[in-house]
Amino acid sequence: MNNNDYLTVRCAGFITYCDCLIAQMNADKKLHAVFLSLIGTPSHIKTTSAILFQGDSCHVLNQDDSRTGLTFLVNPSTYRTRNIGGTINKVLVSSCYFEIQGKTRPRQTAVVYGPNMPAVKERAFLRIDAGTTIPLKPEWQGWLWDEVLQPEKLYSFGGDEIREAYHVHWPDDDSLQEKILEGISFGYLT
Repeated sequence: MNNNDYLTVRCAGFITYCDCLIAQMNADKKLHAVFLSLIGTPSHIKTTSAILFQGDSCHVLNQDDSRTGLTFLVNPSTYRTRNIGGTINKVLVSSCYFEIQGKTRPRQTAVVYGPNMPAVKERAFLRIDAGTTIPLKPEWQGWLWDEVLQPEKLYSFGGDEIREAYHVHWPDDDSLQEKILEGISFGYLT
């Protein structure tokens, strides 16, 4: 196990490891998770996730040995739990940002991530395109990113696939249509 591949998560004397985290960071440098993948023994995972489900915080030991508080921005849901040879991998998400079986997220907000900005912008375009009834052109990706999506950079830790992570949200269809028509009339969009 390479220590650079994991963060240490401590809760009530229990230790688990995190191999993937997407979170908002507030002014006090505390993390409010929207996606968290934990690895550990069954009892440690059960205790840590119970503490997070109750809305309490844990401590993350960063790679530079500094400690940061960790809570969920919105009550978490279990996305997946796997038992691999006695070690548990549990993925917790804020259900308002990620789709979970039987649960839906708000239509006008999403967390998008990728290995680089072009991939993130493309995924953001695909999310807004799926979340609106207004026809959108792929060549509008840059304009939508800059003028409509109001991207908020998120803290991300994990593999290459989540080097860049953002929270985006967009207006309702009427407001979006108004912005698009304005963009067309001023020549920003064709």
